[in-house]
Amino acid sequence: MNMLGLRDLMAFCYLVTFPLTLAGCGGDASRPPPDNEINLGFDDETLGCSQPSFPSDQPDLFALNPPIFLLNNTRSQQSSTGQAQVSPGEAIEAEIWVNGATRQLKVELANAWARDDVIDTTEEQTSGNQAVQVALSSDDTVRGRYYLRLTLCGFDCDERQVVFDLHPCSDDPDSTEPCRINAPYDRTLIQDGDTVQIDGTCIDLGSTPGVGSGTILIQ
Repeated sequence: MNMLGLRDLMAFCYLVTFPLTLAGCGGDASRPPPDNEINLGFDDETLGCSQPSFPSDQPDLFALNPPIFLLNNTRSQQSSTGQAQVSPGEAIEAEIWVNGATRQLKVELANAWARDDVIDTTEEQTSGNQAVQVALSSDDTVRGRYYLRLTLCGFDCDERQVVFDLHPCSDDPDSTEPCRINAPYDRTLIQDGDTVQIDGTCIDLGSTPGVGSGTILIQ
């Protein structure tokens, strides 16, 4: 089985088992939801990752199938790490798996080192539980490393949004906490315009040879 087939299988298994995990986490409604342990390793030497269990009626991504830039050009396919690379002005394609509650998806192509630098944006409709293919672009003057800042909604974005963005770096120069593209996405829940909750996730921005990467290098 190739890597793309493996990712599709993992996503299917996650769709089947995740509701059962939530059902098994019932209890006192006044308590916060327990952590859902997601083991992303394949042997005893690889550490897993844990993140909170989010309600199934909230738009969401899948930790087992993180958003990726696709390796659709020769340059990217020759990368031994799976890092997507394009020349300035070259077409950029990405794939984002969304859950069943997601109906609208906003994708921003943002600078990994200057988050206010957004060079392209697209908005997509989805029926949920699918991989959304998106096409983005840059102009001939753009260079640098970029990532996907994602906003997911149900039918009404004014009522609820779920935003996936980079984890900010600490102001402490001695801090060794992973941040930006070296850390998994932060997940922010916004309801009626107010930020309700910010959680860390297991959705990383790394790369997989032959599959794709969470960032794209434009140079």
